[in-house]
Amino acid sequence: MEILSTIFTVSLVAATLRTTTPILLVALGGSFTTKAGIFNIGLEGQMLVAAFFAVLGSLWSGSAWVGLLCGIGAAVTMAMIFSLLVVTLRATEGGRGRPPNSRPGGRTIALTTASFGVRGSIGNPGIVGLPRLQVPFIHGTRPWGQMLSGYTPLIYAAIVLVFVVWAIQYRTRLGLYIRVTGEKPEAAESLGIRTTRMQHIASVLCGVFAGLAGSHLSLGYITMFAENMSAGRGFMAVAVLIFSNGDPFKVFFGCLLFGFADAVALRLQTVGMSSYLVLMVPYLVSLLALFALSWRQRDKVYRTMRRTLTASPRGT
Repeated sequence: MEILSTIFTVSLVAATLRTTTPILLVALGGSFTTKAGIFNIGLEGQMLVAAFFAVLGSLWSGSAWVGLLCGIGAAVTMAMIFSLLVVTLRATEGGRGRPPNSRPGGRTIALTTASFGVRGSIGNPGIVGLPRLQVPFIHGTRPWGQMLSGYTPLIYAAIVLVFVVWAIQYRTRLGLYIRVTGEKPEAAESLGIRTTRMQHIASVLCGVFAGLAGSHLSLGYITMFAENMSAGRGFMAVAVLIFSNGDPFKVFFGCLLFGFADAVALRLQTVGMSSYLVLMVPYLVSLLALFALSWRQRDKVYRTMRRTLTASPRGT
């Protein structure tokens, strides 16, 4: 009980929101490509490149907002390259998704070494992080002040963007065109919708959100760049997209689950649990979620077949 009281505290809520934000932002971006019929496995690499260039932009300009724009620009550039390969050149998503994930790790290491003469991380007093916002009336009060105040703008924006993305996908013509492109591309073409254009737009929107996620990691979550600091969050987002099918609200709750698991994993380190076991927690949650999804789908197919056989006339 003492261990549980140490782990499950009010500050765990704050830690959950911080760890959920990068996964949520990149998954919201991935929901556009998912709805457009693209399996985007390049989310991890886009986040990592955005994190690097956000730090670079912040360090050179002295402004966190310029760094944020640099991170978004880098992620959008990678998204456009991915879109060119997959949509225009018709390469397979899996075959062309691996290089965007593997190469940025090596490239950011090389750029770090070339620009700063160090390998592994960039920690500099000149890096300007995103500001912390204090919510009026509740700041300084407990427990609400601890849970709801003192976060960077991107944490608040991530929650708002869940509703914005839902509104775009289900209440605008652009969202309708993107969904039709992914669900019924032949019907979309017959209606005069240029499916390749919709997929390019979805990829660019995904890059914007991946840029926000990567910039949050290096300018909001911590104020530095570290080698492979995305730490598999892009793959967690892919797992969320698989079992949510890109629905923004399902994405939110799935990311909240992974963010909670990540926050609990960080807490477990403070009670003396092995770091190797702690690092497994978010990935175990991912595997359990995918297992639950596959089991639910199989059960749904089984029940459908049973109803069909029961309703069919005897002797047929």
